[in-house]
Amino acid sequence: MCFNFRFVSFIPFMLGSVCVAYGNPSDSISFDTKIDEVVVTGESRELLPTTNTTQTLSLKKSDRLALQGVSDAVRRMAGAEIKDYGGVGGLKTVSVRGLGAKHTLVCYDGFPVTDCQNGQVDLGRFSLDQLDEIRLYIGEDCDIDGGALHLASPSVLYLLSYEPLYSDKNYHMVAKLTGGSFGFVNPHLFFDHKIGENKYNKIKASADFSRADGNYPYTLTNGTLKTEERREHSESVCGHGELSGRFLLFSKTQLMAKTHYYVSDRELPGGVVYYNTVSNETLKDKNAFAEVMTRTDWDSTMLRIGGKFNWNGCYYHDEAMMYPEGTLDNRYFQREWYGTAVVRHNFTEHFSMANATDYILNSFNSNIYDCVFPQRHTLLNALSGRFKSKKVTATATLLGSFYFNQVEIGEAPDNYQHLSPSFAVSYKPFASSIYFRASYKDIFRMPTFNELYFNSFGARTLDPEKTKQFNVGVTYQYGSDKRRLKSFGISADGYFNKIDDKIVAMPKMFVWSIVNMGYVEIKGLDFMTNLEVKTSDRTSLFFTAKYAYQYAVDLTDPKSDIYEHQIPYTPKHSGNGSVAFENPIVNVSYNVNAVGKRYYLPQNIRPNMMEAYAEHGVTLYKTLDFKKFDMKLRGDVVNLTDKQYEVVRFYPMPKRSYKASVEFKF
Repeated sequence: MCFNFRFVSFIPFMLGSVCVAYGNPSDSISFDTKIDEVVVTGESRELLPTTNTTQTLSLKKSDRLALQGVSDAVRRMAGAEIKDYGGVGGLKTVSVRGLGAKHTLVCYDGFPVTDCQNGQVDLGRFSLDQLDEIRLYIGEDCDIDGGALHLASPSVLYLLSYEPLYSDKNYHMVAKLTGGSFGFVNPHLFFDHKIGENKYNKIKASADFSRADGNYPYTLTNGTLKTEERREHSESVCGHGELSGRFLLFSKTQLMAKTHYYVSDRELPGGVVYYNTVSNETLKDKNAFAEVMTRTDWDSTMLRIGGKFNWNGCYYHDEAMMYPEGTLDNRYFQREWYGTAVVRHNFTEHFSMANATDYILNSFNSNIYDCVFPQRHTLLNALSGRFKSKKVTATATLLGSFYFNQVEIGEAPDNYQHLSPSFAVSYKPFASSIYFRASYKDIFRMPTFNELYFNSFGARTLDPEKTKQFNVGVTYQYGSDKRRLKSFGISADGYFNKIDDKIVAMPKMFVWSIVNMGYVEIKGLDFMTNLEVKTSDRTSLFFTAKYAYQYAVDLTDPKSDIYEHQIPYTPKHSGNGSVAFENPIVNVSYNVNAVGKRYYLPQNIRPNMMEAYAEHGVTLYKTLDFKKFDMKLRGDVVNLTDKQYEVVRFYPMPKRSYKASVEFKF
């Protein structure tokens, strides 16, 4: 279609644009919506799922986990895997339970952030300073108030912005400055003001800026020869500004509006291929959106109506002798119009139903010679029901999906329609601290514009990737404010995923083509535990741990040399853990992230293997309370053992680095 092959080869998923849709409204606007049996509340037990496989991570106490960014926070969640292309400006995407990043919907304040061109979202564009909470939904969840696009996704990652509480004043202001190794500097400003006495009327503004030269040292291995090199052409500059408001229109109706602008300008070092470190590629992304939503809550009925317009521009530049004039300047633009309507009615104390309808119009254009200027109309309608009693919670959803494709040049792909069922059930047998759960979801992923139209490689006859998700799990939790052991929780989930008609790139002589021919089965186990102990009147100990086992194999062709081989970038064993000791002098947190061996190509042979690694880190933090403001100091040592490793092959991660920050809250 309209893409440069060298560009796609080295940075196939760096085009971070945002498409528009709306997810779970109760995450961003509600009156007194209670979800106490959907996720576990509380600072110590927040990561453990209960009635379904929903996990919630509160960032109010993120220092305990020594989190370095959004991607670092997400990888602490069961089932989540992060693919990191290295450095401050490197692409970071999330895959859940081996399904791939294109199967995970990312939402910011309830509005999904998607990319119709390549189907993946860069988590590096979000800052932890923007966020208050992160949630991960896997499969069918127990909240039927969500939009249809939410229900049409195998997993959903929610990023919820910072929402301060009002007490004796009607405003909040936060100023933070972070600096670190490799020229990293990141100022952040936030302001929130309540209008009048009603807590629902307020405006909020935030802005941040970050830059880093990214020229970190790494070890280059070529057989038995090892040399010390430095990453070059890695400078990254980005920033964002946001203004939003929330208003009580009537006694039962709220309105929320938001405008957002993001820009990044990055040098692209490319992959390290032996001693070829020369790169002249740069990438600039611009994104702007405006959105509005109203929600009305009557005694037994909720109605939500919303809409959003999103624009994204991507500017790719390269200099090389292979181009006719010595340079290449490609421009890619996406636009999306989105509308949603959700109505939910509580028929009885225990039974309710909801209907959600979403309409999305995606369009794409480029200055590339063979761009076909595609459009896609998407209509999603989901009918859901929920039964809830003291011991049992059950939900069921039937989703109707309708996709209509258009192009200005050539023949458009076939239209597509499908019905997708899903259900979930949980049971508390005899105590509120034990939950058993099971769920099933039959869903699919539509091909992206890249897969359909990419130059001579795209295939307009592609079918969607079809996914079936099965899950069973159990959670036990204990909590007491009167004992030394304040809380303890343990959770385990076993799952089985099937992906049919998997979209893969296949070589044919000197040309690659995109085809439906893959079949993958994924069997796995997610295990999580956490513990909080009050060691004395003024000291506490916090512990969290996660372990994941994943057997994800290609079963496409029994005669193939990759039959029953682990799919690329999927370790069988991985995990992480953290321990924090809080005391009156200075708080300290230690964390480790461990990943087993994996393969970067489909064939599981020694030359394709990537070694296992473990990354350690230490954080010191302290909050000082003054009369008119609070000040928090924090220092981090990242990759404490100076380990050289790669998350993505040929993209070395930084060795030991340092960060320090000071934050003022007024």
